[in-house]
Amino acid sequence: MQITAVDVCTYRRPGRSFVWALVRTDAGITGLGEATLMGRSQSVRSCLGEMGEVIRGMDPLASEDIWWRLYLGDRRRGGAVTASAMGAIDVALWDIRGQALGVPIYRLLGGPLRDRVRLYNHAQLPTPESVPDALGPLIDDGWTAVKFMATPSDPGAGPRPERFDPRPAVRRGAAVVAAAREFVGPEFDLLLETHGRLRPVDVVAFAERVKDFDILFLEEPTRFEAAESFRMLRERCPTPLATGERLYSRWQFQPLIENEWVDIIQPDIVHAHGITEVKKIADYADAHLISLAPHNPQSPVNTMASLHLDLACHNFLIQEVIWPFPEQFHEIFDGIPEPRRGYMYPPDAPGLGITLDLERARALERKRRHRPAPTDELQLPDGTWIDF
Repeated sequence: MQITAVDVCTYRRPGRSFVWALVRTDAGITGLGEATLMGRSQSVRSCLGEMGEVIRGMDPLASEDIWWRLYLGDRRRGGAVTASAMGAIDVALWDIRGQALGVPIYRLLGGPLRDRVRLYNHAQLPTPESVPDALGPLIDDGWTAVKFMATPSDPGAGPRPERFDPRPAVRRGAAVVAAAREFVGPEFDLLLETHGRLRPVDVVAFAERVKDFDILFLEEPTRFEAAESFRMLRERCPTPLATGERLYSRWQFQPLIENEWVDIIQPDIVHAHGITEVKKIADYADAHLISLAPHNPQSPVNTMASLHLDLACHNFLIQEVIWPFPEQFHEIFDGIPEPRRGYMYPPDAPGLGITLDLERARALERKRRHRPAPTDELQLPDGTWIDF
């Protein structure tokens, strides 16, 4: 069996552009992967085209060989564009292998280790008053965990680029957390996001304010590039720490794992070079008793890839999803996974278990006139740019 082509589909929606890759073979088997990269969809699409030419004629079952050829073939490797393109190809190759052997991907990874995968959903909680309307429906639908912005912007801050003042945001965020915990009770898990927008000193102040509210974890508390900052946070924060959505390889995770500066790692299969690399990162973390909670604000494709990985990783903790998916996805995908009271269950279909109607997706895309999705932006009150 040989790879004959890599087709790429870009599907734009208001505020978001999704990118999917289909790896085709001369055996008639097609694998599907996702390369969605916020603000860089055209760049990753171009990279997929170049990588497709490199792997044309190669054996799709030799995924390690292909992985290393693509990884080492990029002399300026380490960035999000090439990592995301590789992630899509790698998942598609796992999909092909599973289809060829007639088994789901998680069985190829040695799983399943569990009979279901726990999920968390998202909520928008800008103020304490917003809590009942946002969290009530999630509880009614059976969800057991939710993530929300720990340090929300000022509700009156105006249009983008938003202005963000860390100290008032810490106070507002702590008030929202208190209201959320009071509303949901002790058995429902709260996960807090900061998008790396806080300085370490602000993180410590915030963690102190919420330490009595039993937070499952505080995500990306500070800039992901500042690995050494996590050493201080580990020593001074009473809240479990998580990070990793913007780290792309085992080498970038190495200081956090080796020094045990975080409690949870959050690689994204799309951006961290695919299932092949993320499984290695997860096993590396497991040796240090660090849990896995894969990042996934993506389409059903990466959700399925994450589900397979979660079933086969011993240190898995909880999986991110944004539910419900846009209704248009149900028009172009077959096999979309659906949560059942806050959990997903092992799929039976071979390979990834989800397929894309490429022609239908392209037809719907031609009807749209959305501009490419912008990159999210955030500023301090004086106009200084900071991490969104």
